[in-house]
Amino acid sequence: MKKTTLIIMIFMSYFGFAQNTTTGVVQFTSNFSVQFDVNASTDIVTMTMVGPSNVWLGVALNISSGNSMGSGGEDVIIYDGAGLSDRYMTGYQSTPHFDTNDWTVLSETVVSGVITIVATRDRDTGNANDFTFPTTKGAGLPMLWAIGNHIYVSSHGSKGAVMSTLGISEIDSASEFNLYPNPVKNELTVEFPAAVAQATISVYSILGILVYESKMDQWNSKINTSDWNTGVYLMNVSSANFSQTKRIIKQ
Repeated sequence: MKKTTLIIMIFMSYFGFAQNTTTGVVQFTSNFSVQFDVNASTDIVTMTMVGPSNVWLGVALNISSGNSMGSGGEDVIIYDGAGLSDRYMTGYQSTPHFDTNDWTVLSETVVSGVITIVATRDRDTGNANDFTFPTTKGAGLPMLWAIGNHIYVSSHGSKGAVMSTLGISEIDSASEFNLYPNPVKNELTVEFPAAVAQATISVYSILGILVYESKMDQWNSKINTSDWNTGVYLMNVSSANFSQTKRIIKQ
């Protein structure tokens, strides 16, 4: 029970630069998750969506209280065989309508049937159909999610509603660590900032299985990944005063 709780806490941990608001990784199912990071200084939102590459994936933002069907004009982000699209809900059992696409896709990476999509947009697009992301720590962000049976949008295979809470990282940008190469094949280097002497490195599969854990420092920061299965992993780096989580793609 304690181990399960720890894994959930790590998946939902808050991280990023100072002045960033983040949902952390919101795990909808064992293989479908999303994360929204809001940079208050640039007013840019970064979304990272991870899920199966052979079905459509959808997330509706700011659903109304008690509404699990998405019939209140919610802002919807959908990935399917045609790519990432910006949409909005128009009613129960109605396919979300296309909206002006304000999302810019930075990368689409598929490894072992799992796609990782990274996209950005303005925090406030000025479009009445788009959700304006808050920047206040503790603000609630209810979401409706759905995953399809096919690659193109049709009926969903499963769906649900999740309440996420936004958090602001207390980490200064000087404490940001880097990972390279990413995607990685045989050896991953964790680049520590000058302000951090030592940290605990924990790596989990997207199913929450711990695959690696060690205390590392600036002089001992290489990880042998040659025996890891291809796929997406979450690495948590923590010390007494900070905790950050990043995604790793193993080729």
